[in-house]
Amino acid sequence: MLCCLLMLCSCSSPPIVKVVTQTKTVYVLPPPDWLELCDNPRFIGFSNLDLLNHSLTQTNALAMCNANMQRLQQWRQQYEHND
Repeated sequence: MLCCLLMLCSCSSPPIVKVVTQTKTVYVLPPPDWLELCDNPRFIGFSNLDLLNHSLTQTNALAMCNANMQRLQQWRQQYEHND
């Protein structure tokens, strides 16, 4: 009887340990202060050339800035309430 018991013990294998890894994505969002729209500067000038320069440089730069900010705001809103 002892011999059978020893044989059964020697046939047993150690328990199988499974490691389960779960990945959780955490989005670090920019603060709302960084997403404020750019101000539209007032025109200060005296000639038509001043007006042209203002129009070409400032207005286009502001439009690009605000487009970038709106995309960032949309991105932030998409992940803001997924906590």
